[in-house]
Amino acid sequence: MNSPAPSLPPATLPWPDLLAGAASSTRSLVAAHSRHFLALSLLLLLPLALLLLALPCPFLPASASSSPAAPSVSLRSAPDPLPVPLPLLALAAALLYLAAFAAAAASAHAGFFGRPVRLLDSLRSVPASLLRLVATALLSSPLALLPLLPLPAPLRAALPILGAVLLSPFWSLAGAAAVVESAAGFGPLRRSCRLLWGARLAALSAFLVFGAGVGVTLWGFGGVAAETYDAAAGWSAMAPVVVKAVAGTALLAVMMLYGIVANVVLYMHCRALHGELDGEIYNEFANMYVFLPFDDGKDRHVVSVVTVWP
Repeated sequence: MNSPAPSLPPATLPWPDLLAGAASSTRSLVAAHSRHFLALSLLLLLPLALLLLALPCPFLPASASSSPAAPSVSLRSAPDPLPVPLPLLALAAALLYLAAFAAAAASAHAGFFGRPVRLLDSLRSVPASLLRLVATALLSSPLALLPLLPLPAPLRAALPILGAVLLSPFWSLAGAAAVVESAAGFGPLRRSCRLLWGARLAALSAFLVFGAGVGVTLWGFGGVAAETYDAAAGWSAMAPVVVKAVAGTALLAVMMLYGIVANVVLYMHCRALHGELDGEIYNEFANMYVFLPFDDGKDRHVVSVVTVWP
């Protein structure tokens, strides 16, 4: 007979310990399947990072100051506006991120229990998971309409960011719930709100860490497609621009990958805090040790949470 879900919020694990355990498990999970996640990053996250770095950043000045006497060359073919409208590029970036989230989340969930992690299986799960993620994102992203308001560009960009920060302690696990539980719409939103009961500070801290990392990278490396260099200087002037583009793309892809995996790991830890992994862990490792097998050191963090919670 199934036991009823606990009605009280879990209070057996302080949020710093929960966040530290999730960070340790994330690092171990990515290290255990480094080649798999590297392949996913090359296929999905690197193109997304290049697209994000090429888009104009609203927090940067319109153009860098340059000497009017010296001729300059841009990495873009022409200094005219983008041939594709900016909203379409933003939509493509959002869909590409959701596709990467779907593939990486499916891999992280399988690796969390020590199941085989295969690239083709992760890619095959993208279409169905992408539809669920889009349906959930449409319901949870009314702030996406704020950039359409007649406001200054920095303010239009800051309002959605502020809204995401305020909603992250409630809905930040909705994407993981949509992929793992094959749900869509309001279900993953309610599920995330329930799982984060008692762990809202951990979710907010994780969101701020990865959000700040991505934001600083976009601010420091953004707009590489509009960079100019002195045409007379040749490769010596263009090399810093190329290095900046490569370094920014790699750093942004790595942070997005770790952010996705950490989101799924935090989702699993919150389920453990609510006593929902007892049966799954027992069925998964009935004839084995109960410890999670993706870490060589046998990370006992989640198992200890499961055994402490009645």
